[in-house]
Amino acid sequence: MTKPVKYDVFISYRRDAFESANLIAEKLRSAGYTVFFDVEMLRSGKFNEQLFVEIEHCKDFIVVLSKNALDRCVSPDDWVRLEVCHAMKFEKNIIPVMLTGFAGLNPCLKEWRNYRIIRQ
Repeated sequence: MTKPVKYDVFISYRRDAFESANLIAEKLRSAGYTVFFDVEMLRSGKFNEQLFVEIEHCKDFIVVLSKNALDRCVSPDDWVRLEVCHAMKFEKNIIPVMLTGFAGLNPCLKEWRNYRIIRQ
């Protein structure tokens, strides 16, 4: 059974890329998309469960990749890694956006090589 779409786009990012992620969210909203952006949407409770539910209920998943965004992805408990893997599990349309200075894909996320990447 397919989950109903609640948001058009879920945005995943490291805190050092907040400004870029926020700008992307604003631009998408001004174009008429509904956007899940954690600092605006998360309520009290278990945030991890909330994030996973929102990923399941979105159509597209954008991950904003700042200079060292994937360095911590070697840890299985890293949040960017968990979010991306959850999006893959639920076959979301994943759109990586590489910011200036981003070095490249981390070997821990080899499966990303199958995705088209947008460079900013």
